[in-house]
Amino acid sequence: MNLFLRPTSIDDLSAIRQLMQRAFNIGPDAPFMDPSVMAWKYWDHRGDWDGPRGYVMERDGVIVAHAGIYPLTFGAGEVRGIRMMDWAAAKESPGAGLALLRKLDILFDFIYSIGGSEKLRRITDAYGYVECARQWKGARPLRPFQQILKHQYRNWKLAPRLIRNFIWSLPKPSNSGLYQGWKSEEITPGDVSEEFYPQNMADACFSPRPPAFFEYLLRCPVMQMRLYGIRDDRGPRGHFAIGVLRGQARVAGVWLREPDCEAWQAAFSLAQQAAMRLDGAYEIMAAGTEGLSERCAARSGLHIMTHTPIYLLNKKKKLNLSPSFQFQLSDDHRFFLDSGDTSFLT
Repeated sequence: MNLFLRPTSIDDLSAIRQLMQRAFNIGPDAPFMDPSVMAWKYWDHRGDWDGPRGYVMERDGVIVAHAGIYPLTFGAGEVRGIRMMDWAAAKESPGAGLALLRKLDILFDFIYSIGGSEKLRRITDAYGYVECARQWKGARPLRPFQQILKHQYRNWKLAPRLIRNFIWSLPKPSNSGLYQGWKSEEITPGDVSEEFYPQNMADACFSPRPPAFFEYLLRCPVMQMRLYGIRDDRGPRGHFAIGVLRGQARVAGVWLREPDCEAWQAAFSLAQQAAMRLDGAYEIMAAGTEGLSERCAARSGLHIMTHTPIYLLNKKKKLNLSPSFQFQLSDDHRFFLDSGDTSFLT
C-alpha cells in the first residue's frame, strides 16, 4: 500500500508516543514524551500559526513516520517555513521518514535545521540542505556553588570547574556603569511592539514573533517563561524572554528596535541581571548568529561555548535572509527540550 500523509490530531497522541519510543529507543517516562508537553507542542492554540503543527505518514492505517512542525513566517505570513521536530520513522518502514520530508518540502516554502546527528546530516545533505549560517551559544555561571551540586559531569574536573565558574560569575569591571539609562521590566505579550519588524525579509535581523507567539511560549509546561521590555532614556528599545529549565536560564531571544553594538550589549547585560533574580537559575545561556551579536555577548560577560551550523532547504527560492539574521534559541524547538538531566554549558 502507498504511504498517506495527513495532519495529526490529539487522537494520535498514543500512537505517536509509541512510534517515538521505538525510533529513539527511549522509555515512556522521558520528560519530552510527557503527554501534556506533546499536546502543547502539537495542538495547543497558536494565534501566529493557523496550520497543523504535526504530520504523519500512514501505511494501511498504521503510523510509520511523524514530524512536528515548529513554524517561522515572514512578511505578512506569505513566506511560511518550518523546523521539523520529533522527526521519527518506524524501523520496519525504511524510507518513510524521507518520504515525509519530501511531502513537507512541497507544503512549505522552506525548511531549516540547526545542527543535528550525523545520521540526520547524511539524509539532509543528500536531499539538498545547504549551510547558510552558524549559531553561537554563550553562557555564564550565575550561582556557581549551587550549579556545581547539580552539574551533569561528576569527575575530577569538578573542583577546577568550580574555581573557573566562580571567576566567570563575577561581574566584568569594564561593564560597570556602561549601560546607565538602560533598564528592563517584566511585560505582557500585549506590550510587545511589532513596528520594528521589517516586512522585507532581506532587512530582517530577527524572527518576526508577534504577541501571539509569546502568549503561546508563556504557556510552556516545561519551564516558567518571563517576558521583559527594554527601555532607555529615549523610550522602548526592544524586549527579551527567559525561561528556567533544570537550573539553566535560557534566553529565548532578544528583539531590538536598533540592533547596534550598544543595544546588543545592554540587552545581554539586562538579561543576565534578570536571570539573577530568578529562583533556581544557576547558569544563563543565549544564542545568535555569528557576527555582531556574538561579539557583544562576549563583551557583556557571556562566554562563547559552541558554534553550530544552520542548514536551509530553500528550493522555492522564496526566502532571502539578511546576512545579519539571528537564529536564536526560540527559533529551535530544543529551546524547551527537557532531556531529564541538567545540561550546563559551563
